[in-house]
Amino acid sequence: MMVYLLRSAWRVSWRRLRRGPLRPSWSWAYELMVAAQRSFNVHAARQPDLLAERRLWAGLRARGPALAKVQRRSLQLGGVNVTWYEPRAGGGQAVIMYLHGGGFIYGSERSHGELCASIALASQARLLFVDYRLAPEHPFPAALDDARAVYLALLQSGVPAAQLVIMGDSAGGNLTLALLAQLGAQHQPQPAAAVALCPWVDMTARGGSLEQNARFDWAEPWMFERWAAAYLNGADARDPRASPAHAALAGLPPLFLAVGGAEMLHDQVLDFAARAAQAGVQVTLDREPDGIHLWHSLAPVFPRLQPAVARIGEFVCAHTGAASPAPAASATGPRGEPGVLRLSS
Repeated sequence: MMVYLLRSAWRVSWRRLRRGPLRPSWSWAYELMVAAQRSFNVHAARQPDLLAERRLWAGLRARGPALAKVQRRSLQLGGVNVTWYEPRAGGGQAVIMYLHGGGFIYGSERSHGELCASIALASQARLLFVDYRLAPEHPFPAALDDARAVYLALLQSGVPAAQLVIMGDSAGGNLTLALLAQLGAQHQPQPAAAVALCPWVDMTARGGSLEQNARFDWAEPWMFERWAAAYLNGADARDPRASPAHAALAGLPPLFLAVGGAEMLHDQVLDFAARAAQAGVQVTLDREPDGIHLWHSLAPVFPRLQPAVARIGEFVCAHTGAASPAPAASATGPRGEPGVLRLSS
């Protein structure tokens, strides 16, 4: 990543000198990090095949202080490779089942380990990282099948649904919400709550923020089409198991949805939140006005983002009966707009 930071430094400096920051709250360092992420992601997505793109992502490793504060233990559950993240200082009885992002084609503990450790600590919970099968080798619905298998295996192992939270980011947020809808359709027990961080909920979406926010975020519209084609492998993008925006939402457990005001998925997440609330679902919407896609992953570098992770922990504690940590400050935009909203029908 250092190469991409160096390459981006002069472009960011020159642009800010001429036009100011891209977003009102962005510091030079933050804008540089976003530009470097974007440069790397474009380079990776232009590889001749998806496996080469995955190898580049596998070469990155998210580092920070949280990993040293958890114990990790790998095993198989429901026939799927998983890893437990358990706070060394101990925690409550809550369990988080975590589904990572990565366009359904990449992502691992290397990319998400620090974030998962931070969430486990903030939630005072054990977190189970699910290493679900990836496309293109294992297209839709393999990832969803793995998520369902792990969830049911957790219940069968004795974890009460009332202490279990399903959570995921981006593509993993898609899987989180698709799994909830599938459980509801099959009349199976729902978890206590669910958290979807910047979820990719609608593979049919075009235009709007997907194009308008591309100048701020770290992806481009054609990348989502590339990832969707690899994952779907000819399946219908409107299938609610692939695009939970098209699912029946009544009866879902309480949801925490996070979205950045500068991210490409902004519109579809807001639309999903509104539909869920109209269906009678209790929705907590955490909107960071100038946030990019999964801004939470930058919290180890930028302390002002750490309250966003703390708010996730508060939500998990509130819905699993755990003792709540100290309340985190609500996210506010450049004009003081509240970042945390609770929606109802």
